[in-house]
Amino acid sequence: MADRQKRPKMVFRKFLEDNKLILEKFGNRKGEKYTREPWMLNANPAAEWTMEIEVEDEQCGN
Repeated sequence: MADRQKRPKMVFRKFLEDNKLILEKFGNRKGEKYTREPWMLNANPAAEWTMEIEVEDEQCGN
């Protein structure tokens, strides 16, 4: 097996510092929080029959 080339510690340390700064900037951003719709919280949203689905089903003749 070939020996792998190791990075100098300074390069790795700079990467970690840059990554930490980027994560801090990302965490401090202001914006609209994502909220889930009520239908997304069900165990199986595809199997739920809503009033809209029943009306469409009747209009199609099923």
